[in-house]
Amino acid sequence: MKKSIILSSALAISIMFSSVASAATYDQYTAKDNDMLWKVSNTYGVSLSSLMEINPKIDPYNIYKGLIINIPNKQNQNWELNADAMIAKGMTQLGVPYVFGGDRPYEAFDCSGFTQYMFRAIGIELPHSSAMQSDLGKFVPANQLRKGDLIFLSDTYQAGVSHVALYIGDNKVLQAGTMGTREVKISTLFGTPYYDSHYWGARRLID
Repeated sequence: MKKSIILSSALAISIMFSSVASAATYDQYTAKDNDMLWKVSNTYGVSLSSLMEINPKIDPYNIYKGLIINIPNKQNQNWELNADAMIAKGMTQLGVPYVFGGDRPYEAFDCSGFTQYMFRAIGIELPHSSAMQSDLGKFVPANQLRKGDLIFLSDTYQAGVSHVALYIGDNKVLQAGTMGTREVKISTLFGTPYYDSHYWGARRLID
């Protein structure tokens, strides 16, 4: 079950994002029994999106022994690796109910408890508060957002910063949200009237 979840996450990431593949030659890896793309990505220190970019014929549901996987040259991809790690971890919680104060995987999350959970995947401990998280990192203009950035809403259920989500690219956020279904989900950011009217800004914690 866990393998199918991780592979589904890899497929979702490859569909939603694209990255510039490194030029020139590639190393090659021969897959073993029970290998996963995420495991290969983590072992070689390259992002999942880069791995999928240079292996377009690979089916993430069919990683079998003997499969040859091209490995891109690493070019300052630490931030992207961290972003992919957080997204992959967060996607395992899709459908988990929203509960105010929640911070327990597979049981319940609120918005800041969920971002706190995802950042733990890369060894960063965040406060369990959207307002306090909005003081961290550096400000990012809306037209410069990249996956792994935190986006914030204000004046939702209380004055000031009151909601946080993880930007995952392609104008999408991964969040424990209350608008519509109260659960962990992927939502469209700009162009959604509620988010447009309450958008506060974004902060970048990983470089």
